[in-house]
Amino acid sequence: MDAFRGKTAVITGGAGLLGAAMALRFARVGMNVVIADIHQDRIDETVRAVEALGVSALGVVTDAADAGAMDALAEAAYARFGAVHILCLNAGRAILKPFAELTRDDWNAVLGVQFGGVLNGVLSFLPRLIAQGGERHIVVTSSMSGVGRADLRLLNAPYVTAKFAAVGLSEVMQPALAPHGIDVSVLCPGMTVRDPEALAKSGAYAMPSAAWYKDNLLDAAQVAEEVLHGVREKRLYIFPHRAGRGEVESRHAKVIEGFDQAARTSPE
Repeated sequence: MDAFRGKTAVITGGAGLLGAAMALRFARVGMNVVIADIHQDRIDETVRAVEALGVSALGVVTDAADAGAMDALAEAAYARFGAVHILCLNAGRAILKPFAELTRDDWNAVLGVQFGGVLNGVLSFLPRLIAQGGERHIVVTSSMSGVGRADLRLLNAPYVTAKFAAVGLSEVMQPALAPHGIDVSVLCPGMTVRDPEALAKSGAYAMPSAAWYKDNLLDAAQVAEEVLHGVREKRLYIFPHRAGRGEVESRHAKVIEGFDQAARTSPE
C-alpha cells in the first residue's frame, strides 16, 4: 500500500494487546481506525488514544463469533468512512486445558472466535471490498501456533486447530482474491507480551512454545511495526519473531520424515 494517510483500517479484537498496538501504529501513519471489540471500556480507551494522534476513530462493540454483529460492523465502518483499506481479523480467545479435559463448549468457544470470527469477517466485508476497488488488504491474525509445532502446545489444542485453519484460509484467499486486486496476509507472531523484560526475568513460561521464544520476546508495538511492513510489501506471511524459522523447520522435518517412511514401503 503506497500511502496510508486518510485511509481506513478496521481491527477486530482492536482493544486488546495486539489490536490496540495495530490501531496506534496505523494511526501514526495517518489512517482512520475502526476498533471492534467486546469490551466497551477498552474500546473507549483505544479510541481516545487513536484520536489523540490526530485521526478519526470509531468504536463498535462486536462479537466476532456473531455473523450478524460482523455484518453490523461492516455497515458501521462504511457508513462512517465510506471505504475500508485494511481489514485486520484479529479477535481471539484461548482456553488452556489438558486435551482430555476439553469440553464441547470449550472447543466451540475458541473455534467460534478464532476461526469463525475470521470467516465471519471475510464474508461480511468481502462484497463491499470487491465493489470498492482500489488498494485493499486483509490481514488475518494466526500465530506461530498455526505453522509451528503442535507438540509444544498440548494445553492449547482448540487455539492451535483454529490457527492452522486461519493459515489455510489465508493461503486460499491470497490467489483467489488477487484477480479482484485484494491483497491477503497472515500474521504469525510468536510470544508477544506487554513487558518482555519482566517475563524474561521471571522465566515463567506457560508452555514449551512460549519458552521457545525466550530469547526473542517482542512487545505488541514491535509486532504492529512488522504488520505495517508486511502490508507495505504485500507479504503473504508476516513473521515478526525470527526464532519462528527454527520451529517451522523442526515441524516440517517431521512432515518430510513421513514421506521418507512411505518411500521405504511399496504400495499394495
